[in-house]
Amino acid sequence: MDKNNNSENMLSRESSSEQSRGLNRRGFLKGAGSAVLGAAAFSTGLGLFSSNSYAAERIGKRGNATLLRMARDIYPHDTLEDKYYQQVMKPLSDESSTDSLTLKLMEDGLNQLDKLAVDQYGMTYLAVKKESDRIVILKTLENSAFFQKVKGALMMGIYNNEELWPRFGFGGSIWEKGGYINDPSYGKVDWI
Repeated sequence: MDKNNNSENMLSRESSSEQSRGLNRRGFLKGAGSAVLGAAAFSTGLGLFSSNSYAAERIGKRGNATLLRMARDIYPHDTLEDKYYQQVMKPLSDESSTDSLTLKLMEDGLNQLDKLAVDQYGMTYLAVKKESDRIVILKTLENSAFFQKVKGALMMGIYNNEELWPRFGFGGSIWEKGGYINDPSYGKVDWI
């Protein structure tokens, strides 16, 4: 009995000591897991542009990963896999590979994005952990040609992708079927 009490006291002292330093197992594991995932994404070339495209080579792995983070912050759909963001950016990647002005727009925009992040938070945009902090940075850029180019490509690519419509609860165009009057869901909208 005394032995169990001793063990409990030791554990209690360890956990209070860890908490006083701001460290606990859950926080450590969460942070370590995030770091590993981030490093894996960075080292494997996961990003917005196809990793073998000229544009992706020019902006680099970090720039590519930054574009993907930016895309997810502009249109945050947690249930969509990265592949859908990458698919819709292929035309922009192709354009950047053949048009030096578009490529320069991407490179300069990424540099400006990182500069704003460093000025405001002391780290690159990709390193900023809180989405709300990244949104503050994006709001600063939202009228720029760079932001509008990325946002436009994403909007048209994500919301015009018929494969994604069911995931958004959209049944698609109805005019071919006689219009909204013939739509079986007409009058059954429960979210208004």
